[in-house]
Amino acid sequence: MNFQFTMQLRAERLKGRRRHLLLIPFLFLLFQILWAFWQLNRATPEELNTGYLLLLHHLPMMNTILLPMMAAVIASRLCDMEIKGDTLKLLYTMQKQTSLFDCKYLAGLKYLIAFTFAQGLLIVGLGTSYHFGESLKWSMLIEHLAVTLSVSAALLAIQQALSLLSASQILPLASGLAGCFLGLFSLFFPPLIARLFIWGYYAAFSSASMDWERNSKIVHYYETPFPTAGFFLFLAAVIIIYLLCRTITARKEV
Repeated sequence: MNFQFTMQLRAERLKGRRRHLLLIPFLFLLFQILWAFWQLNRATPEELNTGYLLLLHHLPMMNTILLPMMAAVIASRLCDMEIKGDTLKLLYTMQKQTSLFDCKYLAGLKYLIAFTFAQGLLIVGLGTSYHFGESLKWSMLIEHLAVTLSVSAALLAIQQALSLLSASQILPLASGLAGCFLGLFSLFFPPLIARLFIWGYYAAFSSASMDWERNSKIVHYYETPFPTAGFFLFLAAVIIIYLLCRTITARKEV
């Protein structure tokens, strides 16, 4: 990392001061904390015996509903000062368009990393507080966190490109909201069709599943094999998505 890029990163950090960006992942995490307490307080003893599986099944669903919007809000907050102030042309005389995209992306990515790490601590903390009957499989937790961060990283690149390409932040925020619904509905689509909707990948890569017996109304949570090969292909797709969004944004005339 050269000195110029380091200074550009520092400039992005200074521009983000007093914009309360850390409050965004905190509020989304707070919602998940409240939901988790509500879910576990009403859980049966049998469900608490498999409490980690319960969380690792439901949290990807919650991520599907919430995190596309979180990525949209973070990207919008990082980019709206340049859009509102119409300063992109001035900035591009001092740094490359690709460099600006990289700096803003890294500035947003740190909030996704913080959220993902905090969600991991939440899972461990809930297991300790509610004395789950099972032991935590660290491999499942790592897989969950890797999926959460990688899908969020891909969505952040998409949302940042939309924010930089749009004259107003209404469209990027609306696309984030639409992504929440698309991700949720994609879980009911046939697998081949569901793969077209990246917003639903939080739950698509989940290694925890459930069975519900209609007569007895008993819920059984169990582990399923993690699609390792498919996940590595997805990581390659994340890189392609980032480079594509970066290239499209760099070609915008200002």
